[in-house]
Amino acid sequence: MKLGQVRELRDFLEREGYDTFEYKGGCFDLAARKNRLLLLKVLTNIDSFQKGQARDMKLLSRLLDSSCFLVGKRTRKDSLQDDVVYERFGVPAMTPGTLISTLKEDYPTKLRTRGGFFGEISPEKLRELRREANMTQVELADKVGISQKSISEHESGKKRVFYEKVEALSEVFSEEVKEPINPFEMAEREVSGNATKSRISKLFEDIGLHTHTVRRAPPELIVRSESTLLSKSRHGKRNIDEERLYRFSEISRSDAFLITDDKDRSKKLPCITKEDLEEIEGREELLKILEERKPSA
Repeated sequence: MKLGQVRELRDFLEREGYDTFEYKGGCFDLAARKNRLLLLKVLTNIDSFQKGQARDMKLLSRLLDSSCFLVGKRTRKDSLQDDVVYERFGVPAMTPGTLISTLKEDYPTKLRTRGGFFGEISPEKLRELRREANMTQVELADKVGISQKSISEHESGKKRVFYEKVEALSEVFSEEVKEPINPFEMAEREVSGNATKSRISKLFEDIGLHTHTVRRAPPELIVRSESTLLSKSRHGKRNIDEERLYRFSEISRSDAFLITDDKDRSKKLPCITKEDLEEIEGREELLKILEERKPSA
């Protein structure tokens, strides 16, 4: 079932002009780019999404300036609803239909959390409609069944409101006060608990480059220079990881390289050895070596 969902979503994205990359068994299943880079994890049951997968997705999203979404059809208890955005470990989750609408900038209007369904209202519009109705905050609060303090807070700035109260406010004024919820603005960007630094990571950091380890993605290591560098350790003759890293570097528009035991091993990516890293004295020297070792087109 999941494979069919991934293919349906990939086919839709490609019809809409997205370049896509499918990656099985990782923290994401699809990467897609049109005007922006998307990382999508597709699961029938979104409750099977794991904390480690979320960490890696959010890390990639932050370092590659992309957006990550979880796409599914149900939780352990219920079917997911369209026009609702859910959340798992700080990653926005939604149905395939809601994702398609979101990509067309037709955003959902409800947020589902453990506390129930919530919505957002426009502070300016709420204040304007109340004043046009010659109504005090106390009078409006009584009609809706909330406190005057809540009305004051809602007029002062955006705040999540129980969805039934959003509908009640709309009924009072015979006009919609709800605002769409933009999933692109929801995803958490902070990622805690980076993995223990490997010997390779420390070699990069010795020459002034920050590194981040990823366990469930085409790159194993993300190296931050003036741009983002993606790397993968590779030994032996298999080239499937090389091909995945190369393809992901294309769609993410990031430079990539392999850390191997042979500097001339790859036909698609520049290679660097552990011995090279031990001798390199600075960032500029590393970038120069990688540029010189790029395979000919």
